[in-house]
Amino acid sequence: MLSAAGPLLSGAEAARAVLALSGPGLAVAAARDLRQAREFTGGGVLSWAVIGTNWPRQLAPVGALLVWERYRVVLALQLTAGVVAPFAALTPGSGAAVVAWLLLAAALLSLHRGGYGTDGADQMSALAVLCAAVTLSVGGTIGRLFLLFLACQLLLSYLIAGAAKLVSPVWRDGSCLAQILSTHSYRSPRLASLLRSRPRMGLLLSWGVMMLEVTFWCAVFLPSGPMWAFLAAGAALHLGIALAMGLHTFVFAFLSAYPALVFTATTFARW
Repeated sequence: MLSAAGPLLSGAEAARAVLALSGPGLAVAAARDLRQAREFTGGGVLSWAVIGTNWPRQLAPVGALLVWERYRVVLALQLTAGVVAPFAALTPGSGAAVVAWLLLAAALLSLHRGGYGTDGADQMSALAVLCAAVTLSVGGTIGRLFLLFLACQLLLSYLIAGAAKLVSPVWRDGSCLAQILSTHSYRSPRLASLLRSRPRMGLLLSWGVMMLEVTFWCAVFLPSGPMWAFLAAGAALHLGIALAMGLHTFVFAFLSAYPALVFTATTFARW
């Protein structure tokens, strides 16, 4: 457990840190979608004429917000709120909660509109701002439970990802990373070539990722030094993925849950 001298976060402090980290990620996602406007209009794969056909009729009023002419306003709001979020998190008062609720509304609309086009970063970001908004608005036991939920979601995400890799032969033999970096979506020819020429490096990196993911839950029960080592390793993993594969929003989405993990660990330490 963390010692009494270890890092302590109150629920409000943890929620503000969650908001400060998740906001920029949602801003990046909104900026990305605004740059790809052609995909949302006309016959684009994300145009409302294509993906709106599956919407239930009872949700038509919400669907009206997702036509590109209105949805770009939602994205602009998400972009603005995401940029403001770190500053609001540092400001006393209810401003942080208001920003969190605005980000949550925009994130949920994006999730519903995107459907098949969303990924783990979108879902984790939405959960993060939900927990931040509730904790900053309600606090108390309910806020603590939401932070605990976010920490559990983070640990479960890592554990499932690591377990899925462990049962994969190409992850266990170290060849998977080179294959991933050779795909069109995550192309990094130099890194792929390096890993093919040095298979032991690929093997070491593969097993390092798998072991980190399946053991990350231990961070909750460790003293402060090892706990921060786990968090630093997790941050390094996401930064490496962002640099190698271009998955920048994952950095903000998953690291935004780390304050909830620290809060959960310090809560257990007090017991």
